[in-house]
Amino acid sequence: MSAPTTRRRAVTVERLLDAALETFADTGFAAASVEDVCRRGGFTRGAFYSSFSTKHELFAALMTRETARDLAAAEQLVAEVSGAADPLVAAVDRVADLLAAGRTWTLVHTEYQLLAARDTDAAALLDRFAEGMATQVAEVLERAADTLGVTLTLPATDVAHAFLALHHGLALASARTPGARTGALERTAFLALVRGVTAPSTAPTP
Repeated sequence: MSAPTTRRRAVTVERLLDAALETFADTGFAAASVEDVCRRGGFTRGAFYSSFSTKHELFAALMTRETARDLAAAEQLVAEVSGAADPLVAAVDRVADLLAAGRTWTLVHTEYQLLAARDTDAAALLDRFAEGMATQVAEVLERAADTLGVTLTLPATDVAHAFLALHHGLALASARTPGARTGALERTAFLALVRGVTAPSTAPTP
């Protein structure tokens, strides 16, 4: 495959993922069809099936992209607040703002998790991704702890699972009550979690 063809295909995939995110947010994954996604992105069914075999495969690619973006952005934000008066609070504030800005994806992902309770294809996809996602979040948490001068008092993977559960639970609450002021609650909840699973790092003895 030539370089121009590879680039065109990459652009097509990105546009399909953008269209999928908007369509799933508006309609829901289960109700949305391949045709709906194609119509939103201005593609034919042929363009879709040249990149993805199923709607679930499309969702897997969307989850991979959005997770990578969020983790990279969160890590960058933590690095930027390392010199703040209270870097832990500053980091929570920044990350809470980031997650609020990405509410569309969070709600789409949460809906898919609920679908997995009765859809074997969705359940199998999430099973494949679950541990890998928790591992990625745990690695970011460990690096963030080093940057912020704290130590995790629980295994990083356990903290990652708690963080993800809290995040998706709060997103679901905001979906049930559109317009509710969940930002302050989310910040308070994240800060309580972080405070509960960290301790100041002990400086090494000279």
